[in-house]
Amino acid sequence: MSRVYEALRQSELEMGVAGNMLDPDTFLTPLNSPAPIVEQPAMLMPWDDIRSVAPGLNEESRVVALTEGNGLGSEKFRLLRARLRNLREHRQLQKLVITSAVPSDGKTLVAMNLAVSLAKHTDERILLLEGDLRKPMLGQHLGLSTLPGLGDWALGNDAISKFLYRLDNLQLWILPAGLIPENPVTILHSTRFLELYRQLSDCFDWVIIDAPPLLPMADVTFWSRQSDGLLLVVREGKTPKTVLKKGLETLDNPKVVGVVLNEAHDLESSYYQHYYRGRRKTPA
Repeated sequence: MSRVYEALRQSELEMGVAGNMLDPDTFLTPLNSPAPIVEQPAMLMPWDDIRSVAPGLNEESRVVALTEGNGLGSEKFRLLRARLRNLREHRQLQKLVITSAVPSDGKTLVAMNLAVSLAKHTDERILLLEGDLRKPMLGQHLGLSTLPGLGDWALGNDAISKFLYRLDNLQLWILPAGLIPENPVTILHSTRFLELYRQLSDCFDWVIIDAPPLLPMADVTFWSRQSDGLLLVVREGKTPKTVLKKGLETLDNPKVVGVVLNEAHDLESSYYQHYYRGRRKTPA
């Protein structure tokens, strides 16, 4: 990950970002004290009534946490999972926003792979929430693009359990965008959705939010305010530093806990393959 620190260090200094957000020794920076947790009445979720679905993956899906159990890509998401869990020992971190400076930096792929990785070999319940209601991509990557979701829920009075889906054999539930609304901001800022979001947070141990990019839309500002932390996806050689800086300046409280360098030229790939050649496979 050293290249992402070098590439963004100057941007960090120019912006006057406090602390060591990009410190290669920590990568994810804990706060000094955890945020207070306010107990709320629990939502009764009819888990047995929620439909299970099998993702229609193909070579274009790139959900490596599902398709490459012992590959280098899957290993990197296991490492990210471990760092996030370690960070949660030091601060409140349940609702995590995944975003990028601009479209096509790979935020949805990171959100999907991280959610899958968190959902493996655990009894925790993981929710992957598609918060990008303007250009949803989650269903396309999972081969589940026709599923009704949040946009459909907003138009009717059905319970949210009708629009939740559990991925087969995983502790992972998804809430897709579904029908694309005319004005997503109206839905997100409604009292009904804010109550739903609070109730969902009561039901799941992790809520991973695939949010819109920082630019050109301001929707991610809403998600940042409603989250415990923000994970920023940067595409190597593609994300302009000036655009990244401008995007972060749009957030009044960024809560950035880390940076993921996407599509890096993998210098450690040959070492990884050599190290694991002939070794017994380990659980993903």
